[in-house]
Amino acid sequence: MNTTPQWLGAADPQRREAFERALNVAGAGSVLLQTFINRTVQQLHLRELGASAVLPRMPGQGNASYINRRTPGTGAEWLDDVTEPTSAEGSYAQVSFPYKSLITRGTVTRKLQATGRSYGDVLAGEISGRTGDFSESFEAGLIYGDIAVSANQFDGLITLIQGTASQIVLQTTLITGDALTLEKLDETIDLVKGSAARNDVVILTSFKGSRLLNGALQSQQQFNDVVEIAAGFRVRTYDGIPIVVSTEVPDVLTFNGAKITAYTGSTTTALIVVNTRYVWIEELTALTVMPLAKRSSQFDEFDLFWDGSLVLANTQGAAILVGIDAA
Repeated sequence: MNTTPQWLGAADPQRREAFERALNVAGAGSVLLQTFINRTVQQLHLRELGASAVLPRMPGQGNASYINRRTPGTGAEWLDDVTEPTSAEGSYAQVSFPYKSLITRGTVTRKLQATGRSYGDVLAGEISGRTGDFSESFEAGLIYGDIAVSANQFDGLITLIQGTASQIVLQTTLITGDALTLEKLDETIDLVKGSAARNDVVILTSFKGSRLLNGALQSQQQFNDVVEIAAGFRVRTYDGIPIVVSTEVPDVLTFNGAKITAYTGSTTTALIVVNTRYVWIEELTALTVMPLAKRSSQFDEFDLFWDGSLVLANTQGAAILVGIDAA
């Protein structure tokens, strides 16, 4: 039994072929075909927020984190049994790390939420995406924040470490930088207090810096080990020290032959070595998402905010290798 309807050309094969040729994708596909949109919103960014992931977080109080530091006095003496020892004391100084506020605001219109209801929760999606934007700014502050540039931010790792000249290791004195060598990296690690115990030490670098380190290794020194760090991340190690990538470590640092003078404008990068027992994030207010009171029927607003500071408790708790050619 032939079930093909007469209008489709059951009795006339030529008419049927003509109908099939007429109804093709080019002629009707844009109208008759259902468009499928993937429900995942792709975030167009590449972010590795290494410093904020590995640095410990401590609760804060007051207006700043206050640290007392002691500089040692002279050493003990070998004496006979009748000579009085010389009196010597260490010197003390107090430093503070004022708490700063990082804040952003998001807005989603009422109509967008209504029209996008079948797609998903538009407001929740925007909060999630805005949190990622917030975290990128936070990571940048941890790496190269500078109170001298903006009084509203705290000093980042590069600024804090370069405040102590003895913690800066020069790969070269050429302002264009030079190729990374393992000897200089080892020298940088040795400057960090407590680095003999590798458990608390971390190397922070950019993707480019990580590749340069990989290239500097001899064939028998390839990365053979991985280690699990905070938040379950598994990363490669150098001499037992985790290598953590941060996309906020610049590869365009300006180097004057003695230190980093600007975070853009040239073609050098740096490797930052920290001991997390002496470097931490102190939080007065953890990251908070707060919906704002409605002041219009047209949109909903929310704020994301955080109060705290980056603390370098011991000036020998971190060191930096600068003057690395990243061109």
